Amino acid sequence: MSFSGIRRKLSFLLSKDKEFRKELRQLLGTLPCNVKYYKCAFTHRSAAGGKKTGHNERMEYLGDAMLGAIVADYLYEKYPMHEEGRLTKMRSKLVNRVTLLNVGKTMNLDRFLVSQANVGIEGKFILSNMVEALVGAVYLDLGYEYAKCFVVNVLLKDLLNSDIENIEYDFKSKILEWGQKHKQEISFVSQQNTDRESIPVFSSDILIDGVVAGKGIGHTKKESEQNAAKDVWKKWENSDDKIYVN
Repeated sequence: MSFSGIRRKLSFLLSKDKEFRKELRQLLGTLPCNVKYYKCAFTHRSAAGGKKTGHNERMEYLGDAMLGAIVADYLYEKYPMHEEGRLTKMRSKLVNRVTLLNVGKTMNLDRFLVSQANVGIEGKFILSNMVEALVGAVYLDLGYEYAKCFVVNVLLKDLLNSDIENIEYDFKSKILEWGQKHKQEISFVSQQNTDRESIPVFSSDILIDGVVAGKGIGHTKKESEQNAAKDVWKKWENSDDKIYVN
């Protein structure tokens, strides 16, 4: 056993957080070196007692960057004949907030989340942010190579082994393409508000020939427009008049 392995083993045996470390070992496939990174990654700022540190926002920033780099590296090696634009679209489908939210739910990662926030429409991505922070924690604790293995072999394993290009989340592009095809004017009207924690929240209406057809909310204008387009597309999919989705 390596020195770092021995250190992790001793840390585990002497730790007051044995149950937490056991759960982390099951999740990561190895013992963590420093659990403080993971405790930070799993803590939303609403549970940080007003402190500027001790919550996962900085680690989310780091994890977002690391996740993007890892996925870009993986796709670059796996698809040597794909051009830049094609790889970029594939990467965006794997690292966007909807994908990470679904991954977090599927893996039951919300059991780790420490939050006092009201998880309504505007807060539903707290879990996806935590998933990004988790990647940051793995990177800080175990290094880039282990973080890459974790992302590729655990976190995004099923998605990376699927038909990535047929993962469909870009509803805004679908609606705009539909509008061009059917000569319908598509426009968005957005406004910015703040939630109870003074976090910016955007709401958007999507208009088809001047008539409101759907609404969406998000933490960015782009996200709220995407959700408004999704609202319309899902209505069309559930409609008896299937001509709308042609």
